[in-house]
Amino acid sequence: MHPKRSLGAWALALTCAACSSASERPAPPMEAGPLYASNNPGAIVSHLPLNDDVGDTMRMHFIDIGQGDATLLEFPCGAVLIDTGGEQNESFDSDQALRDYLDAFFARRPDLDRTIDLLLITHPHIDHMRSVMTVLETYRVRNVVDNGMTDAEHHDDAHEDPGAEQQVRMHEWLAAHPEVGHLDVKASDITTDQGLVNEIIDPVGACGASTIDPKITVLWGAVTEEIASYGLNPNNHSVVARVDFGKSSAMFTGDLELVGLSRLASKYNRNREIFDVDVYQVGHHGSKNATIHYMMEMMSPTLAVISMGPYERIHDWTARKYGHPNLVALEHLVHPRHGVRGWREKPIEAWIGIKGAWKDERQEVFERRTVSRAIYATGWEGTVVVTAAASGRLAVDTER
Repeated sequence: MHPKRSLGAWALALTCAACSSASERPAPPMEAGPLYASNNPGAIVSHLPLNDDVGDTMRMHFIDIGQGDATLLEFPCGAVLIDTGGEQNESFDSDQALRDYLDAFFARRPDLDRTIDLLLITHPHIDHMRSVMTVLETYRVRNVVDNGMTDAEHHDDAHEDPGAEQQVRMHEWLAAHPEVGHLDVKASDITTDQGLVNEIIDPVGACGASTIDPKITVLWGAVTEEIASYGLNPNNHSVVARVDFGKSSAMFTGDLELVGLSRLASKYNRNREIFDVDVYQVGHHGSKNATIHYMMEMMSPTLAVISMGPYERIHDWTARKYGHPNLVALEHLVHPRHGVRGWREKPIEAWIGIKGAWKDERQEVFERRTVSRAIYATGWEGTVVVTAAASGRLAVDTER
């Protein structure tokens, strides 16, 4: 579905010769420093409209639901929803925002009959599954994938975050609807370095509208082994998914943090190519603990999208209070050696978090920075729609 206003849909064709300049001074990965300079003559983004046939494209709708995640994958022959957001306060209602967006989407795509072929919940935090029951009760959902963590003892924050309760309600609903396919993904279920694919995880195929068969692969899930050392933080039990459509690909890591990313990378040490993608949904809303250099090197994305709320909303549980997106993550995303390879048509001035007002911090700190790489954010630009052609060409639309 096209956002209300667009700054343009541009094909991203990247040529990279020398990916650093004398003015670029890498900062230590975990320290806040200036963003790298944007005057790099070696990386050129072509401003060409994407004219590929509709049947040969998928659209990734990074829906603006405030602080949280809700990403709609639109295929010629089906639809997938990853997480259901989102932010809820006196200034913003993510449940209404998601319903409005999905209703408008299905009005544009009546051929899909208000059907979501797969609902994938990365992990049971409220900013990822606040509207899960709304989705299940409003639309036809054919399959559900989650990490299966429903017991309070499997959460180190179950009494602080109501997401665990939502996951319990979802499982109760699924028990009453046996016609809906359901899979709890454990990391131990993934026994090869090719990831996990089956008819529940990957229910969308080709059809009369397109000969392209998308592929959805799960790479990670809940960890049940060596849990004493791994921990019970639901973020590190996020379901991680890779999506392929022809020559285009994307990676969704949920809120997987550094300990989880390290285990994930080790699991696929003999098949690092599985991380090589074109589009990266930035982990944990741009937190400093979910984007790291070795993953960026393996992914080598052309563009990245951050799902988070706007700086302007000052409430608890918002991007402003968390300090999202954090400068540490941004420095990895713009790094001259392992950063995002594409460049924006026009640089954007954005508020970047130095620290959040969380736990023992009493006041958040942000700085205004210029972002020139192909990094987009729902908190900066509203809903972001990435169109990916089977040919590998990419285009970006933003709401504002």
